[in-house]
Amino acid sequence: MHFLKPLRARRATGISAIEIMVVIGIMGTMMAIAAPRFSSLMGAMRISSASRQIATDLQLARMRAIAQHTAYTVTFTSSYAYTLGTGATDARDFSQLYPGTSFVGGTPANMTFTSVGTLASAATLTLSNNYRSQQIQVSTLGKVTLPH
Repeated sequence: MHFLKPLRARRATGISAIEIMVVIGIMGTMMAIAAPRFSSLMGAMRISSASRQIATDLQLARMRAIAQHTAYTVTFTSSYAYTLGTGATDARDFSQLYPGTSFVGGTPANMTFTSVGTLASAATLTLSNNYRSQQIQVSTLGKVTLPH
C-alpha cells in the first residue's frame, strides 16, 4: 500500500526548471551552429532552382521556334528578368522567387532561336548569388545544358 508511505519516501515525478533550462540551452547552441549552414543551403537551392527554370524556358523557346517555323527570341531585360518571344505575357522575373540571384556581368545578350531550333552562336549564361554560381550553356544546335 503505497498511499501509507510517508511523503518523503515518495519519489517526485516531473521535470524541474533546471532541467528545462539545460535542454533549452543545448537546443539554442545547436540552432546557432546550424543556422549559417542552413542559409548557405537555401542559397544553393535557390541558384539551382533558378538555373533549372531558365534552362527550361530556353528549351521552351527553342520548341516554340520549331513548332511555329519562325525565329523566337529570349530577351534579357535586366540582370534578373527576361521575356520569351514578343509578348509581355511570357515575362519572367526571378528576383522575387530567388532573392539575391542575378546574371553575373549584367544583362546577357539576347538569344534568337531559328525556325529549326539553332542559335547563331553558342552562349553561356552565369547566375550567381552570395553562396554559389551556376552556368547555363546553350550550343549552336540549341541544346541547353547545366554543367555541374
